[in-house]
Amino acid sequence: MNLKNLNECIVFNDNQLTKKIAFNDDEVLGFVLNLKAGHKLPVHQHNDSALTLLVLQGSAELQVGNDVQRIQKGTAVMAKGKEEFGISKVYEDISIFVVLFPKPADPKFSKEI
Repeated sequence: MNLKNLNECIVFNDNQLTKKIAFNDDEVLGFVLNLKAGHKLPVHQHNDSALTLLVLQGSAELQVGNDVQRIQKGTAVMAKGKEEFGISKVYEDISIFVVLFPKPADPKFSKEI
């Protein structure tokens, strides 16, 4: 078992979003994205990895494919790897736990910001 207190991954930066790795093994990548009001996460894809997310705190506007929804604490979302994914607006400082499975082959996804 691998146990992690996600509160340790909730770290904000006034200048940019942060990404703190919680789990990183051969099969699964889990991390917390932290965005302050005014930050954005550009639209991108996760190739062949499915994405599951859970909002830990805050609220934002999430785009998955052509669908745009407001997400907030307690919201869970699943998206297929080929679907475009992004956060266009943060209403309240937000922390999101994200799990990618299988772990993307591109090492850029495993780097902290």
